Parts: sequence; C-alpha cells; structure tokens
Amino acid sequence: MRSNTRLSTSNAGFTLVELLVICPILMAVIAFLMNYMFNQYGQLVVQNSQVNLQISAQSDVFSMQDDIYFANRFVSNLNTTVSDPYAPTGGWVTSSSPTVFIISTPALTASHRNPSKQAVFINTLGCSPQSTKEQNDILYNNIIYFVSGSNLYKRIVTSPSSTSLCGTSFLQPTCPAANATTSCAKDILITDQLQSFSVTYSDLTGATVTTPEQARLAKISLTLQDKAYAQNVSANTTVTLRRINQ
Repeated sequence: MRSNTRLSTSNAGFTLVELLVICPILMAVIAFLMNYMFNQYGQLVVQNSQVNLQISAQSDVFSMQDDIYFANRFVSNLNTTVSDPYAPTGGWVTSSSPTVFIISTPALTASHRNPSKQAVFINTLGCSPQSTKEQNDILYNNIIYFVSGSNLYKRIVTSPSSTSLCGTSFLQPTCPAANATTSCAKDILITDQLQSFSVTYSDLTGATVTTPEQARLAKISLTLQDKAYAQNVSANTTVTLRRINQ
C-alpha cells in the first residue's frame, strides 16, 4: 500500500511589524556605538597631542641650556661692543611682558663643547704674539630670546663688521626673516605654538633677584598650545638652569 506524504514548507522571515520594531532599535545601537567610538578616538587624539606638546615644550627649553650654562651673565641691555640694526624701537631691553631674555656669552672660534675652541678678542693691541693678543678685551656676543605673537625666536647679535677682531666667532648674526641675507641668517624659530614664556632670575640660594645681572639661575617656564579634535590643548614645562661661568 502506497502512502503519500505531503511535505509542507514555511517561508522564514520577519513580518513588516517586526521590522518596524527592530530597525529603530538597531539604528539606536549603531548610533550609540559610533558615538562611543568617536569619543574614544577623540580622547586618544587629544591625549596624543598633549604628549607631543609636552615633549616639544621640554625640547624647546633644553635647546636653551648651553646658551645659559656658558653665559658669562644675564643682562638688561645689549653689550656695548655689539649692535643690532633691527632692534625694536628703544633697543633691546629685558622685559617680562612680552618676555625678552638677553644673554651675554663669550665669543669663541668654536662651540663651547669643542675642546679646540679659542676666545675671540677685540683687536686693539694686535693679534700676535699670543701674549699680546690675550691683553686685548674678549668679545662678548648677545643671544636674545623674544616673543612675537605665538612665536618664540632666538636672535644672535655680534660685533659690527667694522670691528677688528683676533679670531672669528662661530656664532653668526641673525636677522628678521624679511632682512635675512647670506651674511645674516634669519632668526631661529624655537616654536610657533607659544602660549606663554617667562623667565625668573635668582641667585644661587634660589632667592629672586631684581636685575638679570645679579642672577646665577634662570627659571624658564614655557607653555605651548594646539587644537586637537576641536579642543584646545596645552602643555607646560618649567626648568631652572644655572650659568656655570663666573
């Protein structure tokens, strides 16, 4: 006897009502996840920017350390043996707003850390023999750190070309970018992300002094700023450096 078996199939799927319920829920979950992921990404971008700023701020301050270590003194004005034709009106004067930091440093034929360096003398008595040369006055250059907008610059000021010297200073003068020539390079840009820059002077005991010339220590405080993920980001570093020359 043959029996017929009827196979019945049912079509699987969602009804229109189910879709109308599920779709908004899925969209809400996806929106929540995307918002969470973007927030996490934004926090990582901000944190990374802040870390980079902190590293840059520390690097910028430590780029000044040799100028400070080997300074013969911190000064209120330029040395009388040098001149800057591009100085601001009234000349270079140490100030706190905006900060102007002026260093006097002996002119040398090579870097302070180069063992073959020699002092450069102002030629008034003659350059030879050595004993005569050393009776001349040593030339002192000036290094100026100054603020212009969000930029921190370093300028090197040396003696006029008309000055007769015994030796050639390895430090060459710098000028504003608009006035730079082959004999006067443009000022050195330390940072273009400056928010604030300050210098506090003190003696060896740490007591604050009223004039730069009295100081042996210079506390450099630098704050940089940037924008990351539509947020303002800043980083600060403060370092106290001591000049070792008397």
